[in-house]
Amino acid sequence: MKTMTCTCRKMLLLLLMASAYVPLTVAQRSINLQEAVLMAQRQSLSYKIALNSHQSSQWTYRSYQISRKPALYLEGTVPNYSRSINKITLSNGEDSFVGQNQAYSSVYLSLQQNITATGGMLSLGYRLNRIDVFGTNSSVSYSSVPVSLAYTQNTLGYNQYKWLKKTEPLRFELADRKFVSDMEDIGLSTIDKFFNLLLAQTQKELTAKNLASSDTLLQIAKERFKLGTVGQSELLQLRLNVLEAQKALTQDSVNLFLARQELVRYLNLDPEVNWMISLPEEASFFMVGFPEALERAKNNSQEVLKFRLNRLEAEQHVAEVTAANKVQFRIAANFGLSNTAPNLPKLFDRMENQQNLSIGFSMPILDWGNASTRRRRAEADLSLVEHQIEQEQVELEQEIALQVSRWSLLPQQLDVARESREISEENYALEQQRFLRGSITLNDLNIARANRERAVTAYYEVLKVYWQLYFTIRKLTLYDFEKKGELKYVINKSR
Repeated sequence: MKTMTCTCRKMLLLLLMASAYVPLTVAQRSINLQEAVLMAQRQSLSYKIALNSHQSSQWTYRSYQISRKPALYLEGTVPNYSRSINKITLSNGEDSFVGQNQAYSSVYLSLQQNITATGGMLSLGYRLNRIDVFGTNSSVSYSSVPVSLAYTQNTLGYNQYKWLKKTEPLRFELADRKFVSDMEDIGLSTIDKFFNLLLAQTQKELTAKNLASSDTLLQIAKERFKLGTVGQSELLQLRLNVLEAQKALTQDSVNLFLARQELVRYLNLDPEVNWMISLPEEASFFMVGFPEALERAKNNSQEVLKFRLNRLEAEQHVAEVTAANKVQFRIAANFGLSNTAPNLPKLFDRMENQQNLSIGFSMPILDWGNASTRRRRAEADLSLVEHQIEQEQVELEQEIALQVSRWSLLPQQLDVARESREISEENYALEQQRFLRGSITLNDLNIARANRERAVTAYYEVLKVYWQLYFTIRKLTLYDFEKKGELKYVINKSR
């Protein structure tokens, strides 16, 4: 009893909220399914999330492109002042503590370029140094490296720039396709919420009609009861039908309020407007063949690009681990001109050559099989990715086959549902007349009414399945079979 009371209170509260939500003077607007999908794809939070995700991918790809271009850097220390007593080695080899009061300044300007073919970095630089000695024997001296050409490379066995050249464009193309797929997902979510509201709206209309019809039949039955043509039992049953219809109408009002709130919030609409929805347009069917759908998916689907990217990343990991387990070479080479002078003009007199070359290596001698273990693990991961890709490809083909088969059966299902709705509505109208004439019982009338409600609901459910399949096939193939073209959405690209 307490549970029923609590439930009734909750329903009453929601009903009051619904009444407050739709005041008598509120503006009312009607939208259809196409308008709702368009609104969701332009202003919903799901759209903004999809757009921000794509923009993040844009800037990631932009960063990769910039990394392949020359970069100019300026570094400096102006000044590095020191006044202290330090240990100095004299010309005769003896050490002595000497007081120093000086400042060191340095500026380095470099132009750097990553080399994709080798994986190293080439730089062209200019360096200027100055030492200021303070005190009784103050002096100023300069050193300069006006031209310095250097090349450095950490390892000869693995070139990350080559792998980035393969993966980054593919990753950005995947982001493009993911955005299109996200837009189709937004369409699917809109369909679900739109039809939830449509079914709630329709159910309330049916319940309101049932209430009016039950009340009319009750009034007629009261007159016939006075004449003795209707029994007490039927009269009470009609009264019970009115009460049940009133209760159902209250619940339907709550359901309608919640369904409308869900759609309004998802589409980011004005909550002060009483949004009503109109019936979707008649379903238009077009041919979708499995071979063509499968081919479109292989050419357009984001899943196929994911397969390629996952395989490339696994192959990259194998290459990196294999190179790390071999002899590692590091190269640093520098060639340039240098000079020292007490003033700036003399820095460029009698420049001397400057060369540096460093080749280092490292190799495992005893690692207890760690290198072999890491390599085999990377190879096992690659094999795992390949088998996962094969499985996902099979699942993708099965999903496409299922959705295409459902699409081919849908026209017949929709025709049956439409005809069933029309027949059930006509039959209910006839049963009402027969009941008034006393040809059928109240139970027969209730059965006809329930059949009408089920048929109307079933029709809208099939119509919902039509639009779900419509967008699902588009999402799987990123192709519009109705307009015969690939799906495209305007994106502000930063390529």
